[in-house]
Amino acid sequence: MQNHLVLIDGMSFIFRAYHAVRNNLTRSDGFPTNALFGFTQMLIKVVNDLQPDACVMVLDSPPPNWRHKLDDKYKANRPPPDEDLVKQLGKLEDLVRAFGIPILREQGLEADDLIATAVKQSITHSIPYSRVTIVTSDKDLLQLVGDFDNNGNPTIVKLLDTLKDEWQGAEKALDKFGVTPAQVRDVQALMGDSSDNIPGVPGVGPKTAAQLIQQFGSLQNMYENIEDMEKVNLRQKLKDNEAAARLSYQLVGLKDDCSLPPHETFTFHPTYHKAAEYLREELEFTTLASRLLKKHEAAQNPVKQKSAPAQSSSPKPENQTPTDGWGPYTLIQSEESWQSLLKEIDTQGLVAIDTETTGLDPYAATLVGLSFATATDKAYYLPLTHTDGAADDLFNTSALLPNQLPTAKVLEELKPRLQNPKLTKVFHNLKYDLLILARAYGIIPAHTKSQLQDLVQGYEDSMLLSASLHGGKWNHALDDLTKRHLDHENIPFKEVCGTGKSQITFAGVPLDKATQYAAEDADATLRLWHLLSKESPEPPDIYTQVERPLIPTLAALEARGVCVNTSELKALSYSWNTELNTLAEEIQTLAGHPFNVQSPAQLAVVVFDEMGLGTPAQIKKRSTASDVLEDMQTSKNPTASALATKMLRHRQLAKLRSTYAEALLSQISPLTGRVHTSYHQVGAATGRFSSSNPNLQNIPIRTEEGRKIRHAFIPQKGWQMLAADYSQIELRLLAHFSGSQALKQAFEDGLDIHAYTAALVAGKEIDGVSKEERRAAKFVNFGLVYGMGARSLAGQIGCSVAEAQEWIDAYFTRYKGVKEYMESNKQQARDNGYVTTLLGRKVWLPDIHSPNGMLRSGAERAAINAPLQGSNADIIKKAMPHVEKYLAEKNLNAQTLMQVHDELVLECPPDEVEKLTLHLPKLMTEIVHLSVPLVVEVGLGDNWETAH
Repeated sequence: MQNHLVLIDGMSFIFRAYHAVRNNLTRSDGFPTNALFGFTQMLIKVVNDLQPDACVMVLDSPPPNWRHKLDDKYKANRPPPDEDLVKQLGKLEDLVRAFGIPILREQGLEADDLIATAVKQSITHSIPYSRVTIVTSDKDLLQLVGDFDNNGNPTIVKLLDTLKDEWQGAEKALDKFGVTPAQVRDVQALMGDSSDNIPGVPGVGPKTAAQLIQQFGSLQNMYENIEDMEKVNLRQKLKDNEAAARLSYQLVGLKDDCSLPPHETFTFHPTYHKAAEYLREELEFTTLASRLLKKHEAAQNPVKQKSAPAQSSSPKPENQTPTDGWGPYTLIQSEESWQSLLKEIDTQGLVAIDTETTGLDPYAATLVGLSFATATDKAYYLPLTHTDGAADDLFNTSALLPNQLPTAKVLEELKPRLQNPKLTKVFHNLKYDLLILARAYGIIPAHTKSQLQDLVQGYEDSMLLSASLHGGKWNHALDDLTKRHLDHENIPFKEVCGTGKSQITFAGVPLDKATQYAAEDADATLRLWHLLSKESPEPPDIYTQVERPLIPTLAALEARGVCVNTSELKALSYSWNTELNTLAEEIQTLAGHPFNVQSPAQLAVVVFDEMGLGTPAQIKKRSTASDVLEDMQTSKNPTASALATKMLRHRQLAKLRSTYAEALLSQISPLTGRVHTSYHQVGAATGRFSSSNPNLQNIPIRTEEGRKIRHAFIPQKGWQMLAADYSQIELRLLAHFSGSQALKQAFEDGLDIHAYTAALVAGKEIDGVSKEERRAAKFVNFGLVYGMGARSLAGQIGCSVAEAQEWIDAYFTRYKGVKEYMESNKQQARDNGYVTTLLGRKVWLPDIHSPNGMLRSGAERAAINAPLQGSNADIIKKAMPHVEKYLAEKNLNAQTLMQVHDELVLECPPDEVEKLTLHLPKLMTEIVHLSVPLVVEVGLGDNWETAH
């Protein structure tokens, strides 16, 4: 396999050169050459320093491209380039070819798209490069960086900004955007980009955008959970500008399925003599041409260099350690020191552990070292795979540093301690460390349930303990908690890895710096554990009984993944794309002329200016959000009504196609052939799960098209998919908490709760309830649980506000105790600042005393629902390890795949179906005791939809 592919973003390269070299450099005839001079200097540096096996200059094609078809205002604000630069652009391609570097350009595409395609093909090894360097200053390309692994074949992708002399990897994405590379696109979609005329969401800047994506994981997940957002003004702003955000998401995305020429054409065959001749004769860069030839001759006749001095084996704490009582820490490099540490750990009976790795993705990162803390300010770092790479060796291909103990031996001696339940191990975000360790031990991806569940026993997690005590109050990341509780600022990651060429993976960090950074994390973890443990005599039940036991179960779910039917997803994508094209044509026909139906601005012109639709407020805001279009559906103008209906349908299908049919295909792991999600225990104040990459929690089920997506989730060949769903759990919890005898009796008798409610409110027999009455009662049952008022209810069931209020009053009259329960919850929130769930989780409501009426009302509604929603989360979280334990004890092959809303989804062989169908309901209901029956319904099928 060839090794190193360098992709040069040509326009970014020369624009930076032009602005960096702003003197009046010209040829003898007055032709400007400053941009070409700076460009040549950077080009020589790139080929000399990187020594690529393949090198390509990638250029934009002249506009328009596919982004202009989405929005004709794309990049419309950009001023034309300076005349001097335009003149020099004409010689750019000749200069590049003189160096023997091929040029890649494709009509209708930008350089970013071609670069993204080359990166993807390298990662999947469609083209044979294990290292890819993108030479650019374009922040958009941070979407592509990372350490990737395809069936044991690694590919490392980094950016190089030659002007800053700065390497940029995943850490740069985190530093600049606050998110992982895969989430950069989501942040950019929210914040927009005025230079490219990408709208984003007005008023949402980089900080807010990063916070939103950190919280929700993705733009899609944010909009699917937008009603959970506590900031009312921000929520409304995001809703009003959803179409603009989704358009922006498309515009900032990179097309990675372009056609490329054969990879052999990328091979770099430098022609330095030809390049020197061009520099000297055409551009009059005489000195530069001479230097180039000298470098070339030196490369042809190398002088053997002396070996670099060995890296110091002892830490230098005086350069790294703060003066507030943290450190210095101890570097472990000898067998004697390691054995001494193991004895100390055994004697202490308590140790904090942290893993150091090459990246943030637990399925791609590799273990670099381990840090341990046995007491306050007594911490150690054990390096395992640090390399001697210099600052310009970003790919860690150099030799391992000496005096590092063999990884296999360390893991073998550590394992019995990890598995000793009497030895307490404290982690901060154990799920990540557990997955890293599981990969190091070779347990995943081909693991058994017991191996992963049993790898670490006797564990604690300071992140989960913090969230259990203070969920909803603040961030629970290690650095944030250390600053908040210990008044100490941990060494930033970027400081350890440097900012120029020293910005490398942790494997290349000098051992003195690595020791202080890694051991400090372990020290902070142990200090936080001691501090948080003192907040109450015993850890809260929500931590010991729910969150802590769940960690290995969640790790196992993530590692297993779930199969999807790729043919079905591709067929859906094709079918929906066909309908989208038809809808676009029909919408344009209704408008009377072509326009981009995905552009909110162009749609606003059609709707408000040309068709004269909308209320004065809508015209002023010029919003074409869904609620505006829904209003227009009822217009007496048939053209307006038809246009609004087709636009809503177009948006629905476009969302389904991009978010599910297309996205799921791209999220299939090449290693396992499955989709692997990441579950997040910490984040939602109520304790509800969220998941990302992909967000399985929000696969749509309310429409026929959405159900088709679920239909594409399948078990492994020959097996069945089984869905175990808690039936109407929040209403049952309402009956339990409120003590309403009528509500409890309905569940005791196994009645249709919605028909029963309709009959009770209307004063008639249940058999006499119409479909319309049952539908209205369903909205009342669920709406009141979420604090819905008369106005909202009226809109849902299509009646007057007065009639809706009559429904609500009758409901509270018939279900005595419910209103009192709701008022009691609101008062508890006012008195304590929080409400509690069934298992004791505190759900904090900081806006309960807000002077802002809207915020205060929102907190009051949350006070009604949070105990129900939170208790629901508590129950299913407690059930998951219970089910895993049963499957292991009974030696069953079935395995849990997903947790979605109120259900667990499993796959099982045919001979285990009967047993699981019989036992799962009991397993999932016996974990808590309510004053009403807790019911689990089990469905079976050859896909998720039929099982659900």
